[in-house]
Amino acid sequence: MITAKPSTYRVFVIGTLGAMLAHTASGWGQATINAQVTGGGGGGSGKCTFEVRVDGVADVQIRGNQGYLQTKAGMPAQWVRLKCNQPLPRNPNNFRFAGVDGRGKQSLLRDPAQNNGIAVVRVEDNRSGYEGYTGDIMWNGGNNNGSPWNGGWWSDNWNGGGGWNGGGGGYPPPGGGNWNNNLVPNCQNNIRNKVRQQINNAQVNFNGQPSRNQSGSFVMVDGTANIRDNQGRMGQIAYRCRMHPSGNVADSSYNVTQGPGYPR
Repeated sequence: MITAKPSTYRVFVIGTLGAMLAHTASGWGQATINAQVTGGGGGGSGKCTFEVRVDGVADVQIRGNQGYLQTKAGMPAQWVRLKCNQPLPRNPNNFRFAGVDGRGKQSLLRDPAQNNGIAVVRVEDNRSGYEGYTGDIMWNGGNNNGSPWNGGWWSDNWNGGGGWNGGGGGYPPPGGGNWNNNLVPNCQNNIRNKVRQQINNAQVNFNGQPSRNQSGSFVMVDGTANIRDNQGRMGQIAYRCRMHPSGNVADSSYNVTQGPGYPR
């Protein structure tokens, strides 16, 4: 009886993949990270560079030589690196932020001098799938005077950047009542434009009221519509929008279920 032995190459590949997965899980699975500090203790010009991967909305928080990543919506955000030439002081002078790269939006949410020494940058990724974002916080000297940290990180009890209408910062009840008035129209306009661009300038007539369901800090809008292309052919689509509570479209898609454009 002959017993086959695994090749050295196969063992090497499996071992390498296992090591890569273990590194990914240990590096990106953490909400907190210790910065790589490359300079001295303080004084002079300071700078921290962060790199994260986001699919949705996340807050990057930095204090001293630590970082904290808080996912606000979508998939869990992931740390890649945090590198500083010195720890961020509690009261930095001339503090500023600059987004370096990423397809979505980065904005400074809290200056550490007014936020118990914690800098907060919000990252908003409005397309599906993870995207890498890099940003810099910078300052010119400062001090660490003030009350000690309370051990926690900053939380804004996020209400979707503008709030749910009438909801007092919370989520509206299922089925409507306090939904933003532009939620469905903005979704349907977005879908209509996509269909018209992709299916021969088709006419789109939406059927009834779509469903609206909370998904994290987004609202999922699902519905159907009848379409008619410029050759008079009739069909139907099913569509979905992932919406910000403010009424803006995060992303959208549709599938042709019958008629022109249906997969053959």
